[in-house]
This record gives sequence, structure tokens and C-alpha cells, in this order.
Amino acid sequence: MISRTVATVVAMSVGLLVLADFFVNSDSINALGLYLVRIASIVAAFTLVLGMVNVLTVHLGKIYSRDKGWPYSWVLLGALFFTLGMGFLTGGPGSAWMQQVFEVVLFPLEATLFSLLAFFSIVAAYRAFRVKSLETGLFVTFGVIVLLGQVPIGARLWDQLPVIKDWVLEVPALAGARGILLGVALGTAATGLRVLLGIDRPYVD
Repeated sequence: MISRTVATVVAMSVGLLVLADFFVNSDSINALGLYLVRIASIVAAFTLVLGMVNVLTVHLGKIYSRDKGWPYSWVLLGALFFTLGMGFLTGGPGSAWMQQVFEVVLFPLEATLFSLLAFFSIVAAYRAFRVKSLETGLFVTFGVIVLLGQVPIGARLWDQLPVIKDWVLEVPALAGARGILLGVALGTAATGLRVLLGIDRPYVD
């Protein structure tokens, strides 16, 4: 119980000091806030090391027990140590060799992943475009207008389609996106206040 109370007091104090750094123009508070942020960065770096240790433990256990898919664990660990070795030997992630690794390996993997996601997007669009009510009917109508306005054939069908498409993207779609961002910002602020006030305590769970 005492440890939970101490953790809550420390978390609330640090959070309020870092928050005060954004609103109070004081050299001492600014220096203290910067110091606390640097400490948080160091802790985050240690969590990355712990994550790597966890990956090693899990996959070495899979290899030892010959679980399903254990050869892929060898591939993952080999890629992990190869990337670490390249980073240490070539001078960090900003070196030309590491950039080459990103361009040759990581970027093609990302492109492959997104190409696979395209099939899921098509299935989701098919399900979303089934008209069941007035709202889905409007969704389908505006979706078709935007899709046709994006391609040259749309302008050939009707020269006003690109104009309507631009209006849809700049007025109702942008308004909806801003509403979502406002909701996310309010939710983030509410979550931060709950943590600062000690209502939610994820650091003691």
C-alpha cells in the first residue's frame, strides 16, 4: 500500500512539473522539466533493452522446445543480431550502410504489407457499400463520387465530378476529420488528467 502511494505521489509530482514547464516561464522550472524529460528518455531506452531481452527469451524458448514455427525464430534472431551488429560497426542508424538496409529490406517489407492490406480494404469496402439505410446510401453515393472524381474517366463521364469530389473532401470530409481529431484530443487530455490526479494508476498495475 505504501509503495503504491509513493508511486502515485511521484508520478503526480513529475507530471505536474513537466506540465508546468509548458505554461510557466521560469528558468528553474524549465531546467527541471528538461531534466525529467531526459530521465524519461533514459528509462524508455532501458525498456527497449528489456523488450529485446524478452524477444530473445521467447524465441530461444521456441527454438529449444521446437514449437510450431520455430525456424522463423532463427530468422528473426538472425535479423536482430545482424541489424545490431551493422549499427555498432557502421556508426548508428544514420550511417549509409544502415540506410541501405532500410531501403533494401524494410521498405520492400512495408510495401508488401500494405499490398496485402489492400485486399482487406477491398473486402471492408464491399461490406460498407451495401446499402441498408439512408446513412449507408449517402456513404455509398459520396464514396462513388470521390472514387470517380479521382480518376480521369470520371471527368470524361461528367466534368463536374472532380469539382464535387474536391468539395466533398474539403467540406464534409474535412469537418468529420477535425471532429475526430477534437475527440481524440479531448480523450487524451481527459486520460492525462486522470493519471495526473491519481484516478488511473497504470504505473502501479
